[in-house]
Amino acid sequence: MTEMRQMPLSLKPPRRPSFDNFIVGQNQSVVATLQHGLIPGEWYLLMGPTGSGSSHLLAACFQSLVQQEEDVAYLRLSDLKHWALLDNLTSPWIVIDDVDHLAGDDDGERSLFNALNRWRLARSTVIMSAVSLAGIELPDLGSRLGQSTRLTLKPLDESDLKTLVCRLAQDQDMQMPEEVANYLVSRTKRNASELSELMTQLMQQALSERRAITIPMVRALLA
Repeated sequence: MTEMRQMPLSLKPPRRPSFDNFIVGQNQSVVATLQHGLIPGEWYLLMGPTGSGSSHLLAACFQSLVQQEEDVAYLRLSDLKHWALLDNLTSPWIVIDDVDHLAGDDDGERSLFNALNRWRLARSTVIMSAVSLAGIELPDLGSRLGQSTRLTLKPLDESDLKTLVCRLAQDQDMQMPEEVANYLVSRTKRNASELSELMTQLMQQALSERRAITIPMVRALLA
């Protein structure tokens, strides 16, 4: 008789990024601008440290525009395959994540510069994100990007990060005791992206072992 093995349990797919499931923290004005204050034909550059949520907000912005039936295009320049799309992309609304990923690449910077010129002539609304523009070598591109309205994200504080981990657990129908959330947040970097990855590992372990997330479980993972 063949022994039947139990398949490992899996987490639910993560919720699609939206404005509703973004932990706002001290970024109310930035989120309000992206959600309700975009002016057609203007350019916006969302900047913040790695893990501060810029990719989440740009994805939320894109989904919101789609729901409004706007003609919108989305590029993620951390994916090299998207670079070539800059040469011919035209749309009334352009959303570009991670523009600084092509910094230092001559062809990449030139493609973005030419695209921005084309979008300026077409009066496209352009919403971009970057961690830093320090690596941009083409002066004309730096000048073009500098014409954008700058939106700066502030990192989440400890209280906001606790809200984040509790919400991630809630999305998976799991309990996150307050003392466990305090322990986890106090012993990790204040980086929402890294904390989310840790939570995914913890929740997968808890689900597989059919037990609650505990401080010893967190301690073992961090070790």
